Amino acid sequence: MLLQDLSQRDWLGILNQSLLTPALLPVLLVNNGVSVERLTQLARMSLNLYEPYGRHILYKSPEIEVMLAKWSYRSAASPHNHGYSRGLIWFLKGDFNEQHFQFSKGQLNAVGAPVYFAEGDVATVVSSDIHSCSPVGEGISLHLYSPAIQEMKVWDLANKETLTVADECGAWVPQKSDLIIKRVKWE
Repeated sequence: MLLQDLSQRDWLGILNQSLLTPALLPVLLVNNGVSVERLTQLARMSLNLYEPYGRHILYKSPEIEVMLAKWSYRSAASPHNHGYSRGLIWFLKGDFNEQHFQFSKGQLNAVGAPVYFAEGDVATVVSSDIHSCSPVGEGISLHLYSPAIQEMKVWDLANKETLTVADECGAWVPQKSDLIIKRVKWE
């Protein structure tokens, strides 16, 4: 009942209202009946021991994807982009670091120092950006992307290749090969 209730929200309206002023996102969510307590309760069910975070899709349509992530202790997403999507990430439980990257001439290089986000902060996601997030301890984050994630790329540092992953895959190198749509070796 909790998840079904959340699917009735105007998620695209909430995202569009928040994009110009990201700090409004938590207020708009609370005003629409989406509380930290409700999200925390749902997140507890989504932890996956074999991945950096458990993914719980709260709502998905072609126009928007809303995903709740429950992060393992000090885990990290692989460097990735968001396909054609832009959006917001609300770090609703725990503090996080975000590292940006640039891929050029077969090299993936960190750009600048990691950006620190305290619990409650909101980060902006740009479709062309390559980044990685990691909680300082454990964490929960809410991700709103528009349009829904398609053709996300994950940079596999160990094998020096860029993977285009299936839409249902998270920001990590998948263990299941059927989640990899395309592989491009770095030269």
